[in-house]
Amino acid sequence: MENKPENHKTKKESPYTMMTEIDGIELIKEDFACKDYLYDMLLMFNTLFLNSPYAVIILDKEQRIVNISKKFTEIFQYKPHEAKGKYINQLVASPENRAQIDSNIQLIYNGEIIKQEGKRRRKDGKSIYVEIMGYPVINHKSIIGAYVIYNDISEKKAYEGQLELFKKILQNNSEGVVITDTRGNIEWINTAFEKTTGYPLSEIKGRNMNILKSGIQDKSFYTSLWNELTGEGKWSGEVWNKTKKGEIYSEWLTISSIEDNFGNTTHYVGIFKDLTEKKKIDRRMAELQQKDILTGLYNRDYFFKLVDSQIKNSTDSEQFSIIFIDIEGLKDVNNSLGHHVGDKLLVELSKRLRLLMKDGYILSRCSGDEFAVLCREKDVKSVAKEFLENIKRPFIIENTLLNVSANIGISRYPDDSKDAGSLIRYAETAMYKSKGRLQEKISFYSREMTREIEEKFYIANLLTRAVTNGEFSVHYQPIFDINDPENTVGIEALLRWKNPVLGNVAPNKFIPLAEKTGYIIYIGEWVLRQVCKQIKSWDQAGYRILPVAINVSVKQLEQLDFSKRVMEIVKEYGVKPTRIELEITESVSSGDIRTIVKNIRHLKEAGFKISMDDFGAGFSSLGQIDQFELDKLKIDKIFIDGLLKFSKRQNLVKSIIAMAKSLSLTVVAEGIETEEQLMYLKEFGCNLGQGYFFSRPMPAEKIEILLDKCKND
Repeated sequence: MENKPENHKTKKESPYTMMTEIDGIELIKEDFACKDYLYDMLLMFNTLFLNSPYAVIILDKEQRIVNISKKFTEIFQYKPHEAKGKYINQLVASPENRAQIDSNIQLIYNGEIIKQEGKRRRKDGKSIYVEIMGYPVINHKSIIGAYVIYNDISEKKAYEGQLELFKKILQNNSEGVVITDTRGNIEWINTAFEKTTGYPLSEIKGRNMNILKSGIQDKSFYTSLWNELTGEGKWSGEVWNKTKKGEIYSEWLTISSIEDNFGNTTHYVGIFKDLTEKKKIDRRMAELQQKDILTGLYNRDYFFKLVDSQIKNSTDSEQFSIIFIDIEGLKDVNNSLGHHVGDKLLVELSKRLRLLMKDGYILSRCSGDEFAVLCREKDVKSVAKEFLENIKRPFIIENTLLNVSANIGISRYPDDSKDAGSLIRYAETAMYKSKGRLQEKISFYSREMTREIEEKFYIANLLTRAVTNGEFSVHYQPIFDINDPENTVGIEALLRWKNPVLGNVAPNKFIPLAEKTGYIIYIGEWVLRQVCKQIKSWDQAGYRILPVAINVSVKQLEQLDFSKRVMEIVKEYGVKPTRIELEITESVSSGDIRTIVKNIRHLKEAGFKISMDDFGAGFSSLGQIDQFELDKLKIDKIFIDGLLKFSKRQNLVKSIIAMAKSLSLTVVAEGIETEEQLMYLKEFGCNLGQGYFFSRPMPAEKIEILLDKCKND
């Protein structure tokens, strides 16, 4: 026992000095009867203190640090000699927690025990989360010091923070989340679950998930679900459930098992997405893919599928027809009253057609003003007539009386085709045939129609290369004085096309196609250049040049810069505008009148003459004749052909000539083929004539024979 103090003195050299003093008072052996026992107790206390699993600080009555445990050094990075004699604030305080530490020390030295959590600073400046416990050291009812214990709970707090974060994520997840025990009893739900089902946690906690069953899926479904879940630890699929209010809804549910560290299942987590809105959207998308938005009728694509399905489910002995309907007049409504009125008209028209539908009929809106019907009636023409009659009945839209008509084409299964696309296309082809008629507005498809369309397509294809390949030529037909047929007063330039494959193609076949495709603009400019080049050639050869008439298309006149281009070309070849006469047709009435009139006015001002070709065959009004500032009227050949047979034709020709003269217009009769026709026209006072009776159109070199008589002396 005597050598213990020596051992004690040796240990004082350790950083962690054995405690032999309490409050600075040295232990004196004579003060204790059981000094050896007390000394052993002090050694034991010192060992426990130094090796405590917690970071411990001992403070004296002055609140200064007496000693620190090894764990304190490990956590806060201070060695004993750096800590002794310091205040706690000097070691672990940061600006934000200094006040808390001061308050805690004050409470301890007032005899209270504190227990709390908070952040404290390490030597390197990093803050850590600790659990703090402090209590006073009391001797003879006096506080002579304090113990402050720190437990590093940073990892615990981080874990708790993650748990809280995960909880918030689950709570605010847009998908429903439910946690159950192994028997399916509910322990926790999130907001989305409550919102979808209508059950709050307080009401549903502890209850089994089967309270949501809708009854749509039978027992075998749930047996299969549980077998897969318990066997694989996971299941997913569509489930039909029932809300608190009894409403049935669909959800996509994924269930996963939760296991403990020993691999035992402790809970199940179900995550589901409410499919109600998705199914609504899917239905709407499907509807949009099938239906026309404006009228609610089937669209063209879905109508095709329905026709195709009808064909697949029909035998050759079963018959049905496709009725294709084109509404005439809708464009005028849109242009004059606005598209909103046109849309309302289409809606009302659709309602009217719906009322005519019988069992087995399918009605579709194929495009802007086109409808199609699958009809199983044998007497399909009667059905089509009924459609026409109902469409012709006036509509009242926004207090305005509107009238439209229709053109109808019909194709038949299986006679015309056994293919859905072909049947619909053939009905549309037949409709276009009706469109060209004045009276009969119902046409049945025939093979000739397809051949005609194919021919037009073939011609249109070759037409685009005709100028480049040098296939066009210009022929000239003389215009004579009716009272003196020997006197040639003008020439009309006529376009001719000779194709290596097709041979000579009639103008009435390729000119309409050129106008439809817009290629006429390019062709028209080519013709003008050829005529100007020829006039210049004749002029240089010494011929007295007669006015040359050139046909001009509506498409050309609708070009904003048409008059400018004409004048540029004429100037380029040095041809006077007075030597060119531009022939327009009555179809200009259906074009962009403002632009057309503007172009004609500029050309008139430049010195060009304007005549109207094929007068009487179109839709011109007297007001428009005046608007176009015409110089000539050319009576259409159709009136001249019937001049000898029909007295009405004679009266019409007389009226046209009289009207023209009253407007100071020169009259030209086209298509004169007989002397009798010529005699009548002389009698009626017609000025000029043109036709095979006088001369056929001929190449430039042959027309020069006539021009030679007018050659300059």
